[in-house]
Amino acid sequence: MNDKAKPELELLIRTPGPSPESSGSFVTKRYVANQVALTVRPKRIPDESFEMQVQSRKDHKVSYVVHHLESDRYLILNEEEYFLWQKMDGLYTLRDVATAFFIKFGSFDFRKIHQFLERARRDKLIVIPETDLMRTSLGDTTQPSTWVGRFVQNVRSTDWRMSNVDKRIGAIYQRTRVLFTRPAYVAYVALFIAGCVSLVAHYMSSGVDISWIARLLLLPVLASMLAVTLVLHELAHALACKHFGREVRAFGFTFLNRVVPIVYADVTDIWMSKRKARIAVSFAGPASGLIIASVASLVARLVPFPTVSSFLWLYALLALMLSLGSLYPCLFIESDGYHLLSDTLRIPALREHARRQLRERFSFDAKRRATRSPTGDEWIYLTYGIASIASIGASIVGVLLLVLAQF
Repeated sequence: MNDKAKPELELLIRTPGPSPESSGSFVTKRYVANQVALTVRPKRIPDESFEMQVQSRKDHKVSYVVHHLESDRYLILNEEEYFLWQKMDGLYTLRDVATAFFIKFGSFDFRKIHQFLERARRDKLIVIPETDLMRTSLGDTTQPSTWVGRFVQNVRSTDWRMSNVDKRIGAIYQRTRVLFTRPAYVAYVALFIAGCVSLVAHYMSSGVDISWIARLLLLPVLASMLAVTLVLHELAHALACKHFGREVRAFGFTFLNRVVPIVYADVTDIWMSKRKARIAVSFAGPASGLIIASVASLVARLVPFPTVSSFLWLYALLALMLSLGSLYPCLFIESDGYHLLSDTLRIPALREHARRQLRERFSFDAKRRATRSPTGDEWIYLTYGIASIASIGASIVGVLLLVLAQF
């Protein structure tokens, strides 16, 4: 092999014989590997450095949620990834790990190991020797070359967080824990029903509208109220997390996907709880918006001033739409509705499964396109993926029609 040839993994595989009594034959399979695989010996963190929660799945398999205690990082592993992680004990190279993976699961794709290696390294669940070769393979040294680019990058990487967040949220929870009692739940349902009836009745009768001048003057007030509603949405997630005895890791302001400004509560510690707790925490945020919209609509009906009343009707409608929108699961984003659906179906990483299934079923490459009939879970992945694509398309069409209607 010349100097420029890529290193390969060479595995000797026994193929099954024509009958159970026959021993079959041996074949050699070769896989092109990164040079790192020949030398690096990754080592998982010590047992006392993490806690783990096993979660059941719809297909009767299990997933593993690993929580790194020092860095507060989490990683959800499927059975294959968990097997890889357990094999990374510092004694074996990645080539050894790949061989063990093939023997265990009967299939091999070195990209899986490389992708998992990057995830585990990023979430500090493994330790990798810092060699020049490793830094070249996994490092990311891309930096903007101009001051404008650096300024934009700094703004987009903004992450303002509350200090001592878990202690402060815990103190708030102690003062508001009555909100998590059964009488409170009954009151929420009654408020929601009354508010929805009031809101629907108002808009069916076309209530009192707001003049364009009043709309412009009240726009900053409306934007501020919606911003407060979003803060309360995230606070509800955080308080629900404390209600189930888990830690709130962060509460602050950042840019979603480095583009959209958002307020957020980091309640990923709830992954270490049972499924019912995760569902409750996911629903707490949208529920707060539904209650706020209901209260606003009831107050709007009682206010005697037409402009203020119409303003509250508009705010109630927008708050209701935002909450219902966050409950919608099929948009390929990690909304509250997506987490609710994923936990209800007991299917972790539903989006990733759906994307992979869509690629296999509708690939432009005929050789890569799946031809067998989908299984039960694969029908779920396909349904979610198609529904998400249809929802995104409908959203784009709806926005275009709304814009065209203004002309």
